[in-house]
Amino acid sequence: MNTREKNKHEMLGTVSGFYEEYKNSFTGITGLITAFIDVISIKKEIELNERIVNEGTKGKVVSRDDSQGDLITSALTFAGALYGYAASKNDLELLTIADISSSTFMRMRIAEIPLRVEDILDKVDELGDALIPFGVTGEQRTIGRAMLDDYVKKFGSVNSGKGSKKSASESSKKLLTKVDAKLKVLDKLMFKFSTSNSDLYSKYETARMIYDKKGTHNGGSDTPPPPEEPK
Repeated sequence: MNTREKNKHEMLGTVSGFYEEYKNSFTGITGLITAFIDVISIKKEIELNERIVNEGTKGKVVSRDDSQGDLITSALTFAGALYGYAASKNDLELLTIADISSSTFMRMRIAEIPLRVEDILDKVDELGDALIPFGVTGEQRTIGRAMLDDYVKKFGSVNSGKGSKKSASESSKKLLTKVDAKLKVLDKLMFKFSTSNSDLYSKYETARMIYDKKGTHNGGSDTPPPPEEPK
């Protein structure tokens, strides 16, 4: 990514951080939650592509299918523990994340699998020892994360590392364009808070700003205008 693209990606990170900190403010507003999750998912896919670009691969990955199968099996084990925990707490959002089967994984595009696994592992890490009664120890969490990292290093290589790196780089650029439409939806849905919770809305506006490396506001074309009232 060039500097402007990196700055835009950093903005996606601040939006993600804003959501994680204030998501309880959006309880029951399903469309808004979905909009945030869409943006965060694109952010994660960009990061996966960049890991491929930065780490690359060397030669053919003969064992990719085996590695993918092992990764899915591990993810399903973690998802099962999450589901048990979510059911005990009546956590509907977590139940949705944890309710996944092997057939669901097999219908996914190759690029989507590690992203979904990472979502599951993020929740597992967040809950930590609370999952011990459901069969997930700290050691298992560490092993699961290492398995995902190892898979990402091999992921996407059909013929050569160079080819997969180029493809990943091009995909990141497309995703950074695609996310604009998602952010526009988010802006319009967040506008309701401009009067009902102006402090929250102000923090969202700050999260949506794009800054250059020196921390000054970037006035380039990628800089989003202040969210406007929907017409």
